[in-house]
Amino acid sequence: MGELTAFGHSLSSGYEVVVIKPQSLSDTTLIVQALRADKAVILNLEHLDVTEAQRISDFAAGSTYAINGHQSRLGDGVFLFTPSIINIQEATPTPTPAGLM
Repeated sequence: MGELTAFGHSLSSGYEVVVIKPQSLSDTTLIVQALRADKAVILNLEHLDVTEAQRISDFAAGSTYAINGHQSRLGDGVFLFTPSIINIQEATPTPTPAGLM
């Protein structure tokens, strides 16, 4: 079964974030359970082969869509899925002109 890790502290808003590192497609139930409990999910698929990782990410994306949630890619094989009560705001840094700090 996959690894499920809850951060030791809750966010000031009271929301909880769980990190899931599934070992197989059968571990996708962990993702759904966390989302249905209004928890944000960081899904780490770096250790899986491409086919298995794609199937799991597709399942997570579909589950997130079904509950009107949100998703974001954090890096290679790492994704953030949130229930509808948690929005994701992506900020891109503004380039600083050369010589200015």
